[in-house]
Amino acid sequence: MLSRPITSGFTLIEMMVTTAIVTLLATVGLPTMNSFLSRTEARQDIGKLNQIISFTRSQALLRASRTTLCPLDASLRCSNLWNETLSVFTDPNNNRVLDPGEQQLFTLPANDNRNVLRSFNSRVISFDERGFAGVNTGSLGYCHNGSLPVGAAFIISRNGRVRPGADNNQDGLPETPNGKNVPCPPN
Repeated sequence: MLSRPITSGFTLIEMMVTTAIVTLLATVGLPTMNSFLSRTEARQDIGKLNQIISFTRSQALLRASRTTLCPLDASLRCSNLWNETLSVFTDPNNNRVLDPGEQQLFTLPANDNRNVLRSFNSRVISFDERGFAGVNTGSLGYCHNGSLPVGAAFIISRNGRVRPGADNNQDGLPETPNGKNVPCPPN
């Protein structure tokens, strides 16, 4: 007696149903996953900005010397291009230039994401040997303009205290002390 070989596999109907389910899950799940990854990246960036501001102030206190945070241009002068590489350096003469003999303590890489904007209303965030910001006050803003904007504002007072901006108008973005949302890049 001849026996038939046993074959296993999917029928055409089973394969089509499986493909349809996978396609549906990918269509629904990918945008949600991209949004999740975008928000996660934004939260990491916000954490890094908070850390670099705290590091700048703590180094001023530790070294008993003015310490400055800013984006440096090609001539090592502070600029107002806050999406560029941010540098923390000792600046005892308070000239907002990384001079020979002054020590660069830390750098935060440039932001190369066109959906992200870092902004500050001045060229420097600087703390003196007592941790005071003095006239170097302002609001460092961050906005990641994804499917839902994610933002942060770090408000620096004269006494060197850094506090987060609040979202008083409940639109998802924090405001600076003047009541305006942190600026976001255009879509």
